[in-house]
Amino acid sequence: MGLGPECLPRLEELFFLIEEKKVERYSALNLSQAKQKYSDMELFYSSKNFRLFFKPMERNILQISISKKNFNKAVQRNKIKRRIREIFRKNSSINSVGGMIVFSVFKPFAELSYSNAVLEVESAVNFFVSEKNKNEH
Repeated sequence: MGLGPECLPRLEELFFLIEEKKVERYSALNLSQAKQKYSDMELFYSSKNFRLFFKPMERNILQISISKKNFNKAVQRNKIKRRIREIFRKNSSINSVGGMIVFSVFKPFAELSYSNAVLEVESAVNFFVSEKNKNEH
């Protein structure tokens, strides 16, 4: 009797306000994390297949970022990660980088053959190492 239709709009308005605040907090947190994640990193290579970011550090670190949106099966993502790790392991010029490399993969990378992937990744890293050495001297 006291909970007639006149009370429902007030409850709905209160519910929507609370939900909006939660969404605002969540999106603000995500935006700040995303900015923090890549704000101090330098983009040094970009192509239709992948992007490479660099952050100076004391030791060499390789991080591989593969989106579930582009590669929905874990088998695909793991295969690409193994390829990239192997390419970086075999390339000797990477040891002179001196920092963290973030490797962000796009969909066309999966269509590359292993030899083409090796050539493209090595050329990108060699270009970065040569540019870095030019800036140091």
